[in-house]
Amino acid sequence: MVRNYVRKTKRQSWTEESMKNAIMVCVNKEMGYRKAASAFDVPQSTLERRVKVYLESGNKTNAFSKGLGKYKTVFNSEQEIELVEYIKSMEARLFGLTSLELRGLAFQLAEKNNLMHPFEKDNLKAGKDWLYGFMKRHADLSLRQPEATSAARASGFNQVAVGKFYALLTDVVDKYKLTASQIFNVDETGISCVPKSQSKIIACRGRRQVGTLTSAERGQTITVEICMGADGSYMPPMLIFPRVRAKPELIDGGPPGSWAEVHPSGWIQTDLFLKWFDKFILFSRASQTNKVLLLLDGHSTHTKSIQLIDRARDAGVILLCFPPHCTHKLQPLDVGFMKPLSVYYCDEVKKWLREHANEHRVVTQFQIASLFGKAYIKASTMSTAINAFRATGIWPVDSNIFNEHDFLASAATDIDLGDTISVNNQLNITDMNTIQVEVSDPSQKENVATDITTKQNSPGCSYWQNNAEKVFPVSSPEEIQPIPKSSKTTARCSKRRGKTAILTDSPYKNELLAANANSKPQTAKRSLFKNKNKTKKIRRVKTKEPVSSDVDENCLYCGESYSISVDGWIQCSKCNLWAHCLCAGIDEKDKDALLTCELCS
Repeated sequence: MVRNYVRKTKRQSWTEESMKNAIMVCVNKEMGYRKAASAFDVPQSTLERRVKVYLESGNKTNAFSKGLGKYKTVFNSEQEIELVEYIKSMEARLFGLTSLELRGLAFQLAEKNNLMHPFEKDNLKAGKDWLYGFMKRHADLSLRQPEATSAARASGFNQVAVGKFYALLTDVVDKYKLTASQIFNVDETGISCVPKSQSKIIACRGRRQVGTLTSAERGQTITVEICMGADGSYMPPMLIFPRVRAKPELIDGGPPGSWAEVHPSGWIQTDLFLKWFDKFILFSRASQTNKVLLLLDGHSTHTKSIQLIDRARDAGVILLCFPPHCTHKLQPLDVGFMKPLSVYYCDEVKKWLREHANEHRVVTQFQIASLFGKAYIKASTMSTAINAFRATGIWPVDSNIFNEHDFLASAATDIDLGDTISVNNQLNITDMNTIQVEVSDPSQKENVATDITTKQNSPGCSYWQNNAEKVFPVSSPEEIQPIPKSSKTTARCSKRRGKTAILTDSPYKNELLAANANSKPQTAKRSLFKNKNKTKKIRRVKTKEPVSSDVDENCLYCGESYSISVDGWIQCSKCNLWAHCLCAGIDEKDKDALLTCELCS
């Protein structure tokens, strides 16, 4: 088939709508053939023939449609529309089809529905020409590079959790009459001597591998605390270096007003976040008469600190936590700021390496502040902050910013991560139709029984009606390749994950105090010698013997000491650093799991 065919004739250059209007005025005797052909720009002889077809044929649509040659599409317009909607539905559920999978699905549809097709039966796939034509006929489809989304985020971003967040946000904004200058968002990000993403470069066509110079195979990660407001303002960032002793030259060339902190792990800690929060109070001018709203994620340094809650209440700062695993959609910094910052930082690192190539120098901790400062100044524009808050529906407050299509990813599972999660994240499911929900208010001790009517709907889009006429005579796309549905109905219990709540309210503080009072630190010890007969994964065994200070270690994610931890731990198989199983995203009951941390991967 000639894929770049250029038409050599103007036959049937009229539109079907023009032909339809011309036929109707002739049938209704409003115009003659000659006048109608001139008015609607259609051939008179074709108009006369199609009027005759319209009057004699039982199928009126044949008089309006047009087609050239003997070649017809394998699927009619209705069938292609259903196939397009199936593709969109799978993509919204994070199970998008590749071009090869779509070609294979088209072949199976044609075979099982006994449709005439020119597809080759040897490879059991439709041809590339059919794919190109299908994509051309439906311009709303395109071939995209997907972004990896975890299963926790897919199930966590649901209507229940998002609806509760916007309800709390609306109540706070209306109660305290907040404006754009009183709403802020804070989050941490990691920058490294070796940037995560690399920009595309121009290279010789046909080369199998194209490289670019980096400072090392694996760089050191520095945590940056970033805060921006809905009015376009930015607070000077705080940089946390993985060091024991601080040096003044670490912050040379950094963003104006920024400062450096040190910690052996390089990760945010509770005491470091309290230092940042004290400066945030001064930056935001928060007071009891000028309330300020601070939006943050559910990290333990934000949600499990009584000192932070007390300082916020005294200073007039309202802390509102995002729902678990929803920051990729709800947090303005993640939606509109972090990606441009990463791109600008990568460009600055490449530029620095090119300028110092003759000296054989590489980027170290002492150059990161200056490189980050240049990238931060480029990324921290007023329009970026304002558009990010608007895109997430936080300011102006818009609880309908997300439609039903945005929540389709959570439809692949029945896990409910909404109001049923308390500080201890306890979810009691007693029956498939009845859920016992523990009320977070201490004054209400009885359980609330919620009846849930389960609907056994077949997989498909929301507008597919069960009593609708089948477009495909035998098998539809969702019958050949059903939409995946998870059988898991309970959420993974995580004691370290926050919840959607106003952290400075008394109910949450009382609940957190009660949880801390009930949790008793348990001592434990670990084996200092590896056994070659066992797997590389090493777990700690809880005993009643105290842990010696010379063998105590900190979680490489959250920094909590092992001596005061009550959770399971796992060791990286490469660098031998330790981490909580929950922080590493590994099930504590999985005895065969192996961990390779982000630093090693």
